[in-house]
Amino acid sequence: MHQLTATYRSIIAYLLSAWMVVIIVSGVVFMHKEVTSTGEIITHVHPYDFTKKGKPDHHKSDAEIQYLNVVFAGAFVASDTLIYEIALSPLYLRIYYAELIERIRYNSIVHYDLRGPPRLA
Repeated sequence: MHQLTATYRSIIAYLLSAWMVVIIVSGVVFMHKEVTSTGEIITHVHPYDFTKKGKPDHHKSDAEIQYLNVVFAGAFVASDTLIYEIALSPLYLRIYYAELIERIRYNSIVHYDLRGPPRLA
C-alpha cells in the first residue's frame, strides 16, 4: 500500500510541476497591456496571436478588457486597499546559555591612561 501511495504522490507531483511550468511560460509569452477608452492601462495574460503586429486592438470593448482583467489578472484578489504597518522597534534579544566549559576569568590591571606626554610646568 505504501508503494502505491508513493507512486500516486510522485505522479501528482510531476503533473503539478509541469502545470506550473506551463503557467509561467504562458505568463511570459502572452502577457500584454491594453489601454481602455478612459486611458486606464490594464496588464493581463491570455493567449492571442502575437505575431500580428499590425492589429494592435484584439479586444472589442472596454467591458471585455475589464472582464479579462478580473479573470486573468486576479484583480478581484488584489484590491487597492491601503495597508498601514507599524515600524518595528529594534529588539535586543539576549539568550544566555549555561557554559559547558569552565573558564577562569581574570582581569589584568593595565593603566594605559597613566601614560602621556610630560607636563609643562
